[in-house]
Amino acid sequence: MQNPLEISFRDLRNNEKIEKLIQEKFDKLEGISPDITKCHVILEKLSKHHQTANAACVRLDLKVANFDDIVISEKCSEEEGPLMSAVNKIFKRSQELVRKEKKRRQDRHRIR
Repeated sequence: MQNPLEISFRDLRNNEKIEKLIQEKFDKLEGISPDITKCHVILEKLSKHHQTANAACVRLDLKVANFDDIVISEKCSEEEGPLMSAVNKIFKRSQELVRKEKKRRQDRHRIR
């Protein structure tokens, strides 16, 4: 199967540590739900204005077969540490949402 993971850096330098972290988190998420059809992680600088020169955003667009689309974003500064922390937060939240949806569907099938 084609790898559904896509990582984009917008107005930020590519960072191998962050890419590796995203790949690890994606692999873990894929273990929870193997029917992921798309996972796009976007790391972008929010503004080029002087007052918000450090602001960045990490966004996750996730599509899982037979689920609603999941979009999660986390604002942070553009340094490596805060970006990695934001990546951890969005993947943790996505795992919670996928698990919750899977459980809801299993419970619904038991009732029938």
